[in-house]
Amino acid sequence: MNKEKIDNNTGNNLSRYVLAVDLGSGGPKVALVSDKGEVVAIAEDNIEIIMLPDGGAEQNPDEWWVKTKSAIKEVIKSSFVNVKDIVAISCDSQWCLAVPVNEHGEHLMNAIHWLDTRGGRYNRQITGGFPKVEGYSLLKLIKWIRLTGLVPTHSGVESLGHVLFIKNERPDIYKKTYKFLEPMDYLTSRFTGKITATQKTMAPFMLMDNREWEISDYNKTLLNLTGLEKEKFPKIIPNNGVVGVIDPGVAEELGLDRSTKVVAGISDSNASLIGSGAVKDYEMIIYIGTSLYMTCHIPFKKTDLTHFMTSIPSPFHSRYYLLGEQGAGGKCVEFFLKNFVFPDDKFNTGKKPDNAYELFNEMAKDAPPGSNGLIFLPWLNGSIVPKEDPNVRGGFMNLSLGTDRTHMARAIFEALAFNNRWTMGPAAKFINQPITNFRFSGGGALSDLLSQIHADIMNVKIRQVDDPLNTTVRGAAMLAFNSLGYMSVDEISGLAKIKKEFKPNPSNKRIYDKMYKQYRELFKRNQKIFRALNYNKL
Repeated sequence: MNKEKIDNNTGNNLSRYVLAVDLGSGGPKVALVSDKGEVVAIAEDNIEIIMLPDGGAEQNPDEWWVKTKSAIKEVIKSSFVNVKDIVAISCDSQWCLAVPVNEHGEHLMNAIHWLDTRGGRYNRQITGGFPKVEGYSLLKLIKWIRLTGLVPTHSGVESLGHVLFIKNERPDIYKKTYKFLEPMDYLTSRFTGKITATQKTMAPFMLMDNREWEISDYNKTLLNLTGLEKEKFPKIIPNNGVVGVIDPGVAEELGLDRSTKVVAGISDSNASLIGSGAVKDYEMIIYIGTSLYMTCHIPFKKTDLTHFMTSIPSPFHSRYYLLGEQGAGGKCVEFFLKNFVFPDDKFNTGKKPDNAYELFNEMAKDAPPGSNGLIFLPWLNGSIVPKEDPNVRGGFMNLSLGTDRTHMARAIFEALAFNNRWTMGPAAKFINQPITNFRFSGGGALSDLLSQIHADIMNVKIRQVDDPLNTTVRGAAMLAFNSLGYMSVDEISGLAKIKKEFKPNPSNKRIYDKMYKQYRELFKRNQKIFRALNYNKL
């Protein structure tokens, strides 16, 4: 594939470039990525999540758009690349958000965030009935799993729950809504003026039949189950499709060529998988950014309701990828730093420094394996994979007078690895393949300590991806090159490098096996307590 571009004067091969936009929970990152996989310029900005009472979490889409445009301008200015060599814009984003927009693509209210649980009660209403299995009506459960591979969560953290919340508690907004979009599709609509989506990006709305890889319409049975109208959702284009060329006004504002194409968006989990070079079936990655997930490409559709795992259509023809979203990942570290180390309160400990995460890592190094018996529970917003329970919460267990913040820091790292170990068993059964190693990407993979802790706790090799912070933008760019016919899937594989490999340390096996067993027991034995404390809040 790899159609070469030749300089007619010199005969040399010239690079093409993609502007890759990664809209994470923390804000947009924009990178200019070459067809050799090189990130030649990058800019990013921060966006706060607005936390509201009763489980609410929102973000302002205008802030996404304004800061994305600003980052694009900075990247173009600093790269010195001829804009005529920028062939496409490709967006990946956080997922399971709902953005209601009008006919012009303008948002009508803040986006409902994936941390938002206010739609849980409405999910439970539409999935209830007798006889019940895992809290679901058996007949409805069969329909959802057979058609979508998914089932509405009890917590309401996916896009369907958000739409149901808006319909029931913001009826004026629901009535005015032209279409509901995910963030990546919201951005592509702002770039092109065309409101579209794909089968893969619409998966969290659970309105499409995923039994075939490329479906272009919404399913009547699913619409009836949810009580939603087909007209409220966008036109579906191919999973590996092109939305169109950039809007002339946007091109002029950003200084881009009017022929620049905009390809169909993708979730950040799938982008990080591609950007990590794991494009062959069964090549597993662990990603730790704000969230925590385990994923790989697979050649089939499958669902494991017991462990809340499923497969989602990928942008690669007739292929799917494992969705193993566990919930809070790096958010646990952020929470600890914000509320325990640098809180904005009367103790006045000061503003969080720029190197706070490096300091956290150094603190964790000072504690022994097992953190002197301290166990952290990472379910700050409930648990998803491998056991969905919206009521469970976080905490430190087994605190003593000898506990200090070094133990707490290491315990948080160990908890993320414990949850990945718990997820690994069901994941291996799901793909029917032994798992002997993982590629590790995201901000968490910057830490050699966290990499080694994962190797020790999970008893597998951890392959730390080079430049792990940029796997999402690299993946979004590689997808664009593939969609436009400039790069094959096999060529993508060779563009991601492994920086370092971590092997299990046998001397830590005993303590971590003991700690892991108790980690699982803490989840199991405290579920009733968490339910008593939190059920009425959902």
